[in-house]
Amino acid sequence: MEKSIVSRRREYEEKLERDRQNLQAVKDSMAKSNGLSQNMVSILNSFEGRLKRLENSVLPVHERTLRLTRLQENVAVTLRELSSIVEFHHVADEVDQPIRDGPIAGEIETYLDLMVRVDRAKQFFNENNPGSIEYTNSMETFKIGVEKLLKEFRTILQQNGKMVPVKLMIDMATGGNEEDIVVEHLPVRVQETLTKIANWLVSAAHNTEFLAMYFQSRSTILSRSMNGLKEAVRHGGVNLQVKKTAAVKDTPTRRPAGHIFRREPTQRPRRMSIRDKTHTPVAGGAARGAQAPLEESFVVPTISGKDWGSVEGTYAFVTSCSVFYQLMLSERNLMQLIIPLAHHRTCFKQLVSTPLDFFVAEGESLNNAVKKVLQRNDYQAVLSGLKILQHLQQLTPQYQELMKGLQGDPASRISMLTSMFSNTCYKSLVEFCDYVRNDSDKVSNMPKDGTVHEITSSTISFLQQCMELQEVIGQLLLPHDPAARACTTCSPERRALGSYFNKVLAVLTQNLEAKAKCYENDALQTIFRLNNFHFIHKSLTRSNNVLLALEEDTPDIEDNYNDMVGREKKKYQKVWTKALNFILDAGQLQRETLGKSEREGIKEKFKGFNTELDDIFRTQRAYAIPDEPLRENIRQDNIDLIIPFYRKFLERYGSVPFTKNPSKYIRHQVPDVEKILRSFFDASA
Repeated sequence: MEKSIVSRRREYEEKLERDRQNLQAVKDSMAKSNGLSQNMVSILNSFEGRLKRLENSVLPVHERTLRLTRLQENVAVTLRELSSIVEFHHVADEVDQPIRDGPIAGEIETYLDLMVRVDRAKQFFNENNPGSIEYTNSMETFKIGVEKLLKEFRTILQQNGKMVPVKLMIDMATGGNEEDIVVEHLPVRVQETLTKIANWLVSAAHNTEFLAMYFQSRSTILSRSMNGLKEAVRHGGVNLQVKKTAAVKDTPTRRPAGHIFRREPTQRPRRMSIRDKTHTPVAGGAARGAQAPLEESFVVPTISGKDWGSVEGTYAFVTSCSVFYQLMLSERNLMQLIIPLAHHRTCFKQLVSTPLDFFVAEGESLNNAVKKVLQRNDYQAVLSGLKILQHLQQLTPQYQELMKGLQGDPASRISMLTSMFSNTCYKSLVEFCDYVRNDSDKVSNMPKDGTVHEITSSTISFLQQCMELQEVIGQLLLPHDPAARACTTCSPERRALGSYFNKVLAVLTQNLEAKAKCYENDALQTIFRLNNFHFIHKSLTRSNNVLLALEEDTPDIEDNYNDMVGREKKKYQKVWTKALNFILDAGQLQRETLGKSEREGIKEKFKGFNTELDDIFRTQRAYAIPDEPLRENIRQDNIDLIIPFYRKFLERYGSVPFTKNPSKYIRHQVPDVEKILRSFFDASA
């Protein structure tokens, strides 16, 4: 126990001794550190003193140096200003002659630099000595320079302005390769020159006289380009030819003046050669002196569709609709490159004002022409109006977007023109239906051979042509057709179109029924109805688009006309009633020896049949059934009806001795009758 206590005490004493040694080492380090700190403080104090002494000696020198530097800078600025002032006094004399000489081609920047010098001198004397001779001289030189720049601006426009080539405009109208359709109104170098002049005149001279020069020149170029296109299309791209309706036989029917349709004019391309002549001077900044491209030979094609109606100028105007928009768009893009932003709307409005006046005036003139032609009951003019309306409706939104924000809303004039054609076309469609209903049924206007009437072929042709314009016609008719607007099974516009077509066919059918009564001969009445109803049915079958439109309103329209044809065929069979009465009672003879009355009866039968057959043949060989399948079908029906009864009749009485001269009464054998029947509806037989 004691040993353990002694051992523990010894450990504590050793630990205490180590701690005393460590404490002493720390005290020695602290003493050493304090010594070093005192030495560092002494050094820093010594350095601070030296810095203060250095500052006290350098600061006055620095201040004197700054004062000398400022004095030197002031002297330099004064010398520069004095030099500028001296220069201002000589600017007018130095640049007066170069400015009076005007800009040199290709060196407009040099000239503008001279104008900047004059402008600065003018401003200086205006602020410091406005009554001096120097101010007067600089002001006069400045005004001369502005006039020279305006003259240069006008001259550049005149020398470089040229009509857009007709071939390029034709490519625009026909949707040529867009990559190849590049309208370069002015060369890039010229555009840059005009832009620099315009920007300087606005910013430095505060002069906007060049705006009138620009929009007058470009407006004239735009108008002349459109006129060139119109004349080229009108005189070089139109070739009117007579177009006859297929499957309708020409008859000697006298054609009344002012009938419902003229012969349909068709647009056919014709190779033409256009040589643009040198531009002549035009007041107001028109292009002059510019050489047009060399002679170009090209074909002026049609845009779409075949028939353009009977109003002259329709194709040219439709062509110009899209071209006018594209040229206006290109002019706006050119203007945005040259004219400062603040003047874009004003300048563009003035630029398009005159060409737009001409465009709208031409449209109004065509609308009046359509009305005038319609007064002569030439409803081919409707196609002219519809073609124009179609293109105006397609382009009106683009025109509105192009001229959006312009004062006076010039785009509304395009909308008004569209509305004008809409009213005219809708009224014409209604009047067309009325005219078909009320078309004259005078005997002098009827085909003598009972062939298809001209009003039938013309009406069907008109409906077929309307299918090329079904969208625009449907839109015209829809507001006036409540049933079509409520339609949910198909397009309301297509339903309205089908309803209109059905009305036209209904009144046409009524008119044909009335016309048929003009014939005194019942058979000819039937042939006339048969020809016309069959023509309508066959045309509907061939023209699937028209039929589909009709079926939107009347699903069984094709069956209706097929039934009408069938009824007329049955009516036609009645022409043989009297002839059949002579040969239908070919029963067994009661005895071998015939009495006088019986022999006379047989003679009357043969004589009556022969007379009827000859009369019917003589009459009906002059009748016409222009459709060959229908003609053969009617002939075969006659054969199927007559030959069996005649064969039976001939077999019964041909060998009976009812006369001493059989050839007098038995004039036709069965093959002879069949040959005669096959010669019906053939005037050469």
